[in-house]
Amino acid sequence: MLIDKLKFLQGYVKIRLYGYAPERFLNLCSNHDILIWNLEYDGDHYVFCISVRALKRLKPILKKTRTKFVILERVGLPFLMRRYRKRKLFFAGIVLCCGLLYVMSLFVWKIEVHGNMHETDNSIIKFLEEKKVYHGLLKSKIDCEKIEEELRAGYGDIIWASAKLEGTMLIIDVQENLATNQQAESQAETDNTPSDLVADKEAIIYSILTRKGTPYVEKGTEVKLGDILVEGKNPVMNDSGEIASYQYCVSDADILGITQYTYEDKFSLWYEEKEFTGKESEAYGIRLFQTQLKLPHISHKLADYDTITDEFDVKIGETFYLPLVFTKETRREYHITKKQYTKEEAEQVAKKKLDEFCEELTEKGVQIIENNVMIVIDGKNCISSGTLKVIESIGIQKQTAITDIPQEGQIEDESDGENN
Repeated sequence: MLIDKLKFLQGYVKIRLYGYAPERFLNLCSNHDILIWNLEYDGDHYVFCISVRALKRLKPILKKTRTKFVILERVGLPFLMRRYRKRKLFFAGIVLCCGLLYVMSLFVWKIEVHGNMHETDNSIIKFLEEKKVYHGLLKSKIDCEKIEEELRAGYGDIIWASAKLEGTMLIIDVQENLATNQQAESQAETDNTPSDLVADKEAIIYSILTRKGTPYVEKGTEVKLGDILVEGKNPVMNDSGEIASYQYCVSDADILGITQYTYEDKFSLWYEEKEFTGKESEAYGIRLFQTQLKLPHISHKLADYDTITDEFDVKIGETFYLPLVFTKETRREYHITKKQYTKEEAEQVAKKKLDEFCEELTEKGVQIIENNVMIVIDGKNCISSGTLKVIESIGIQKQTAITDIPQEGQIEDESDGENN
C-alpha cells in the first residue's frame, strides 16, 4: 500500500514495447537496476509500467536493442500537476485545505465519556469546563494526568479515571464505586474516633455478627430508633472481677433487622395518550464552532408535536473530528385523547409500579419476606396501600461516650472529703 502511494507521488507510465529484441531489452533493464512492474506479453510486444525517472534512462538501451515504445497511460502526481498547472486557484484551494486541516488537528473538538453510570455525560463535561477543559481547547494545553486527579477529587463515587487524546478527541474513561456500603466502611476505617452502632429505625434483630465492640442485642431483640446495638468500648476486668478500664474502638458488625416499609400509591383511571397523526415536518441546520444556523420549517404547520433532534458530526476517519455538525430537527404531530383503564389494566399498572418499588429495594440489598399491599379500585381511582416486611441492614455510627473509671485511692479521697 505504501509502495503504491510512493509510485503515485513520483509518477509512472504504462508503455508498450516492440522491436527487434525486446527480451534483450528486459535483460539489460535488469542489469542496470531499472525497475519495471506489471509486465505482460501481448502477441509480439510487451506491456509494463515504469517510473518517470527510470524512463529517462532507457534511451541507450533502446538504441542498443533496436526497440521502441509507445506510452499508453500516464499516472501520478507530476502529470496531475502538469495537467492543471494553469488552474492556480485549484492548487491554492488544496494548499489552504491542507493548512486548515493541520490547524484543526491542533485542537480538541470532541469530548467523550465512557464508563459512567451515576454521573451523566453533561455533568462531567460541565465539570471539565469549570476546570478550563472544553471543546476547542489546544491539545498542547491539556494535561491528562491533571484531569484524572481532578475527576477523582471532584467526584466521590469515581474511584478511577483515565484521560487520553486520540486525533481531535479527548476520551474520558471512569469507573464508579457503586457499592455505597463499601464507601461507608472505608470512611469508618479512616476515622479512628470511637463510635457505637445505633439503630436507625425500629426493627426486630434478625441476625448479628460482631467484629469489634460490645454487642447489646441478640436475635429476636426489639429495638427502637437510637438504641445502642454495638457499643464501641470493651470493658477490662481486674483480679476482683470489677471494671478497671475500657478499650475504645470503632464498632464493626453485620446487623440484619426485620423492618416494615409503608407503601401508598394512587392514580386516576382516566389518562391522556398521544396518538401520532403521521404528519411530520423536517428542518436542517449546521453548527460551526459555537454558531448555530438552522433553516425554518417550511412544510405545513402542526398543532401539537414532539421534536426529535439528530446531530451528525463531521469527521475524517474515526478520531479526527471537525468543529462542524449537521443537525436535523423532526417534528411529529399528535393529538391528545382521553382514555380510561379497565379494572384489569388498572391492576396491571398498579402491580407494575409496586414491582418497580420492590425492585429498587432489592437493588439496595433489601430482602422482601412479606407483601401486605392491597390494590383497590373505587370507580375513579386505583389505590394501592399496605406494608412490606423486609430484612435489611440496620445501624449507623454514633460517637461513643467516654467513661472515666476512678481508681481506689480516688474513691477514698472523695469519701474523706465528704466526711470533713
